[in-house]
Amino acid sequence: MERTITARPSVRGIAFPRGDRIRQARWLLHVGYVAAPTIAGLDKFFGVLTDWDKYLAPAFARIFGGHSFMLFVGAVEILAGLIVAVKPRIGAYLVAGWLLAIIVNLVAHGGYLDIALRDFGLMLGALALGRLVSGEKAQSSVPV
Repeated sequence: MERTITARPSVRGIAFPRGDRIRQARWLLHVGYVAAPTIAGLDKFFGVLTDWDKYLAPAFARIFGGHSFMLFVGAVEILAGLIVAVKPRIGAYLVAGWLLAIIVNLVAHGGYLDIALRDFGLMLGALALGRLVSGEKAQSSVPV
């Protein structure tokens, strides 16, 4: 006898889209890659999470101007999160490329290799999102 489940799976009240695990994984990645860059970008302006300037490699700080450059970085991250929200096929690869640039910066800095490794994992997740949405029709928002 085959069991049929009619309720939507949920975690703490967040309803996942109906369907298979691939759609659910895609939804989780989509939400995560809208939220993470947007929150990190906003925090470049407010400094609640950390002092972001310390992560900029000294050589890049001399070239690009330290705190002013980090404000630019914040604006780019907010924009990247918004692009993932409306055009995940483009935004996922944009975020992956941005994370690669962050990894290069952290390796050049030398003091934050653990964070560079974490960002490598995040980059792989962004690439996975890009692959998951590559065959879909263009979407205008996060699916629910």
